[in-house]
Amino acid sequence: MNNFVEVIPLGGLGEFGMNSTALRCGSDMIVIDAGMGFPSHDSGTGLGVHVIVPDITFLKENEDQLRGIILTHGHEDHVGAVSFFLQDLDVEIYGSRLTLGLVSERLKERQLLNRARLNEIAARQVLNLGCFEIEALHVTHSYPDSFCLAIRTPAGTLIWSGDFKFDQTPIDGKMSDLHRLASYGESGVLALFSDSTNSAVPGLAPSESNVREPLRNIFRQAPGRIVATTFASSIHRIQIIFDLAREFERVVVPVGRSIVNNIRIANELGYLNPPPEILATVKQARDLPPSEVVILASGSQGEPMSALTRLAIDQFKNLTVEEGDTVILSTRIIPGNEKSISRMVNHFFRRGARVVDTSHSQVHVSGHGYRDDLKLMINLTKPSFFIPIHGEYRQLKSHTWIARDQGLPQERIVLMETGDVLRLDPEAAEVVDKVTVGRRFIDDGILEEVHEMVLRERRFLSEDGFVIVILRIDRRTGVLLGEPEIVSRGFIFIDDSEGLLAEASLRIQEIVEETSLEEKQDDELFNEIIRKELKRFFRKQTGKRPLILSLTLEI
Repeated sequence: MNNFVEVIPLGGLGEFGMNSTALRCGSDMIVIDAGMGFPSHDSGTGLGVHVIVPDITFLKENEDQLRGIILTHGHEDHVGAVSFFLQDLDVEIYGSRLTLGLVSERLKERQLLNRARLNEIAARQVLNLGCFEIEALHVTHSYPDSFCLAIRTPAGTLIWSGDFKFDQTPIDGKMSDLHRLASYGESGVLALFSDSTNSAVPGLAPSESNVREPLRNIFRQAPGRIVATTFASSIHRIQIIFDLAREFERVVVPVGRSIVNNIRIANELGYLNPPPEILATVKQARDLPPSEVVILASGSQGEPMSALTRLAIDQFKNLTVEEGDTVILSTRIIPGNEKSISRMVNHFFRRGARVVDTSHSQVHVSGHGYRDDLKLMINLTKPSFFIPIHGEYRQLKSHTWIARDQGLPQERIVLMETGDVLRLDPEAAEVVDKVTVGRRFIDDGILEEVHEMVLRERRFLSEDGFVIVILRIDRRTGVLLGEPEIVSRGFIFIDDSEGLLAEASLRIQEIVEETSLEEKQDDELFNEIIRKELKRFFRKQTGKRPLILSLTLEI
């Protein structure tokens, strides 16, 4: 058995989301998490992209070594790609009861549940997968039953923090397992891989319980309906809203598929405790006074067809937002969604609603540890080597400074990037290779992968439009019959650009004359010549790059 272990991030380093990392020793490999990413304007918003998932070419090429995928918790940036992984891989999946419950719902939607091999694990349970011995340790986060992983390998023990903070007053009363973390630290930890999301934020992360009182004040003062939104997997936050609704004698109306499904699953599994009289349907709420209703909606990021956005534009059947209602955005803004959320908020203001977010009150706290939480993790585990994970490059870099301040020498701190192959042994940690990594864009309608060329064409169409050129050619002589017909959409306003199109027509006629009969008789080649030259012409004249389609009719 080799006395080293390899760590290969497939996503999640230098970016938000797509958290997934392979660990390999000898001929055995495990994967930690299978997360999705969220499209920004540059990476697919408005172009039909629903989610982004990691390229798993490396896993497919080494599937015979794969012993299992361990899920640290159920947020989408850690489990959202499971169904896409299972399309190509036959592998055991391990996770907590709630995490597997939420994952099962996604697998059912994609008709993969019957072939999925799901294995429930609990805190302090030990898994033996090939040369890996893995103990799941409970840590507090904005999601119940989140795991940190202690992974024993022939090279030494690795601690994989997962998403965590050290909440001293958690909603469910379950504290982070400081005792086991400290025990591993005393026994010897080869390397700590630690969440970097809030590495630039000083202090300790606030407790989830800190949200309760600000929300209570809003409930107390709200004269009309309350419309609240949070991430659908923020089970603790949903429980707080249930508790306050009961306290102020309101019913809760869940709207939006993800919220409805997650409440049902968490309730069935015992992670939520809504009093029976609290939950109501849209039809029941329609007949109640506004002061007795809380609408709990999905769509906190302003997604175009989400329940919250439809409420904001008065397009939700049987539910309206009116003067005197209060909207609570109990969530963080995912980078790239600022504009969509701002537009949605403006719509609520047009309807006379008051909107409360984190700029007005502490209606949201992060589930990720601040600098002092991160220092405590380092000091508990006392690693020989330190590697920051989960975050953009600036957050990873900031985390290396924290480790250095806690006494780790610079040569024992490794800043990795997605695709790096890190080789760890008791004496050294070194990036020795690169593997194939990348992003797969998933179409919003068919939930299948969109080729990057298709996405590029969609972007060109959205930004520079398209031009269709129709040519009538004498099949025998190759002579152009009549002037070219040019159709433009989304490129220029034709009435104001007659001169440009006339010049384009002349340029096409010149190209036809310059092209040999042999080239004209090869339709594919001839149309490519027209397209290429016309593309060059439009770029020179306008600076734009419309998508150009050339059609030749032989007569």
